[in-house]
Amino acid sequence: MKAAGITSPGLIRDNNEDRYYIHQEKGLLIVADGMGGHASGEEASKLAVQTVLEHLGDFADQPEEKIRAAITAANAAIIAQADFHPAMAGMGTTFTLVAVLPGNLVIGHIGDSMAFLIDSDGILPITSDHSVSGQLLAMGEITLAEAACHPQRHVLTRALGINATADIEIKRQPWRKGQKLLLCSDGLTDVLPLPDICQVVEGSGTIEDKLSRLLSMVLEKGAPDNVTIILAQL
Repeated sequence: MKAAGITSPGLIRDNNEDRYYIHQEKGLLIVADGMGGHASGEEASKLAVQTVLEHLGDFADQPEEKIRAAITAANAAIIAQADFHPAMAGMGTTFTLVAVLPGNLVIGHIGDSMAFLIDSDGILPITSDHSVSGQLLAMGEITLAEAACHPQRHVLTRALGINATADIEIKRQPWRKGQKLLLCSDGLTDVLPLPDICQVVEGSGTIEDKLSRLLSMVLEKGAPDNVTIILAQL
């Protein structure tokens, strides 16, 4: 696996509450999108990534259990930090982790940051959108196009730091050599339609070229939020 990432505060926000992590040798990719005032969102995403890395260790054996335990520890750490610092009350973060194992991706996910597999057949979401609009979409009550502009698309139904018990989505997803894996915060998917993202990823250029192109396209459209993208060649 070859992977790279890029992040930007965008054109409206003063600070960047997103955080990402890549370990190519281990095949580990993480995106977290923090939330909360007084820089607490930035602290939440940073703390979540740090805590997961401290707890995860070698995940080749029993990866689902280890990933769930590590993300659960991150949830507890964020809640403890908010309890200790009242100014950080309400801090939280999305968290999307993908472990690349032979033949399968193991995904640990909560929130509305997303992961996709991309190839010549198109772009396949491999995580659920844990927002009000995502829930309505999953229930078949709205279409994908309606979800993209739904007034409650940013209202999360799940995130780290919100409840003592985090409802973490853990799943396996088969992958094939030659596919691309993309993780991102909603600063990308809120601005660029999925076909446009797919077209860039399937186009010419290096991974770094494609990341720069995607970020430039978001900035050209106003970049109202922090944006973070990881792209991996499987």
